[in-house]
Amino acid sequence: MSQSPPTPVWDLSPEEAAAKAAAARRAAGTWRRASVAQRAAALRELWRQLSARRAEAAAVIREETGKPHDEIELMEFGPAALLVHYFCDNAQRILSERPAWTPWFLLNKRAAVRRLPRGVIGVISPWNMPFLIPFGDSFCAMLAGNAVLLKPSEWTTRTALWLEEAAASTGLLPEGLLTVVAGRGGAGEGVVDASDLTLFTGSTATGRLVAQRAAAQLKPAILELGGKHPMIVCADAPLERAAAAAVWGSLANYGQVCVGVERIFVEAPAHDAFTAKVRARMAALEAGGGAQLGRFIYPPLLERVQAQLEDARKKGASVIGGEVLDRAGLRMSPALVLDATPDMAVMNEETFGPVLAVTKVGRPEEAVILANASAQGLAASVWSRDLDRAEAIASQLEAGMVGVNEPSSHYALGSLPFGGVKSSGMWRRHGDEGLLALTQAQSLIEHEWPADLPDPWWFPYEGRRTRLLARLLGLP
Repeated sequence: MSQSPPTPVWDLSPEEAAAKAAAARRAAGTWRRASVAQRAAALRELWRQLSARRAEAAAVIREETGKPHDEIELMEFGPAALLVHYFCDNAQRILSERPAWTPWFLLNKRAAVRRLPRGVIGVISPWNMPFLIPFGDSFCAMLAGNAVLLKPSEWTTRTALWLEEAAASTGLLPEGLLTVVAGRGGAGEGVVDASDLTLFTGSTATGRLVAQRAAAQLKPAILELGGKHPMIVCADAPLERAAAAAVWGSLANYGQVCVGVERIFVEAPAHDAFTAKVRARMAALEAGGGAQLGRFIYPPLLERVQAQLEDARKKGASVIGGEVLDRAGLRMSPALVLDATPDMAVMNEETFGPVLAVTKVGRPEEAVILANASAQGLAASVWSRDLDRAEAIASQLEAGMVGVNEPSSHYALGSLPFGGVKSSGMWRRHGDEGLLALTQAQSLIEHEWPADLPDPWWFPYEGRRTRLLARLLGLP
């Protein structure tokens, strides 16, 4: 039976949205007084209770997205668990006050940098990972001492509402600390206006609008935008692993992954063997049917992907698969595009669907040039048995995240900053810098001794003392 997408929700009224923002602001004032250790303990227990109820969440995710059970378990909940454990274990180290250097003539003073919560963090999350992304962003924001206004995609609102209800039912958080603001684009604008920092995940076009709105109010925005992952397969690549990675990296989550493989550049000597292995794996995958593959979540994607495939055919590519299987149910057969060229939409526009586009290249250096020609630079990978050579190639790629014989596991490693360059975003999530970005730096200088004496550079000025101080400062 085909599964149609849910109807988008309508915006909250201005009064309802304002009430939610006010509740989040009150909760932020309470929560910021908790220590890092107290916040980490509460959020660790929150995750324990949420994960115990994940079958409920999985049912909602399944209904809203059509994802297979295994992908919900391994791509929504699994990385969330890793993020919780990493950041709870490392929050004290990352967020604690740090001593700062002082010159010798200020030895009677203490300098330090403190990390203070920003207040309210706006999280605007996409439909492709309706639990992992909003939970991961909200979790880190709360761990840093903030309240969260969460605006989910209108196509996957019920998953976010489940998260809000389940978190509130634990009694571990102040009321209003994690608040869902449902709606369409207008709701997102309200979240930007009511927040002190916005975490946005979505398209480059919408990301620009979020950045402009935040900048007009002198507010920061962390943006994770579209990607066009180039996978470079060298002649000496481990082809079995590379082919398996190409199929999973392109088709997992029905290809609706920002770091998913979208362009494959294969060195000529490996091209035929690689594509044969890919075709065999795709055939086996299709035989598994719905247990392995989901559907499009956002309805317009089916027609957009079909248009890219038609463009590729007209420009000389060989397209294997790609037939529409169930238009109402938003399903098509996975497509392999051979002999893809840079002028094809499938090679220069984000696809976000179950498509593998392959180009034969003469050498890896050619692939690097083609890969870097994209306006996007989120994730990329290089495949070779010569790890030193592969790392050298990877270092030439204009991407925020690279893998060597590894497709796209960056998000699950909380220790790694996650984000892109060029049109793929600004700033980073995760890693020390990602968690610190959710706080404000407060610089402290504390005079320790002697308690009553003024500093020698204060009034009244005196020429001889000024000359002495100038020499001590190293002035010629």
